[in-house]
Amino acid sequence: MKTTIKAFALVAGTLFAGSAFSAQVVCDVYPKSNGSSWGNGTANCSGFDYSFGRSTNGRYYLKDVTKSIQEVRWEGDARCTGGTSCNATIRAYASNSASALILYKDGTWERTNSASAFYETGH
Repeated sequence: MKTTIKAFALVAGTLFAGSAFSAQVVCDVYPKSNGSSWGNGTANCSGFDYSFGRSTNGRYYLKDVTKSIQEVRWEGDARCTGGTSCNATIRAYASNSASALILYKDGTWERTNSASAFYETGH
């Protein structure tokens, strides 16, 4: 019984230690017409301008990756295949979010957080 508890503690500790240094998805919003942006490079970014447009450009990308990547599968509003960065159209007044499934060369994998980008336009 004592050996089983030690083995379980070792496995649990390894799982939690691995997530402590996890890769994360962050975002950038690029407003039009000399607008302003906040939180670029974090998991919650936003932008504002007076262009009265329906969308602007943005991007989702990986940060704090510590292992060699074999493949990235983007999910949500990040509509691209592979790569550690994904350009995106950030729709005004809508929920824009993305996450990624990372497959590492050592055979392990990781599902990231979800990053949210918000865009507001007009007055």
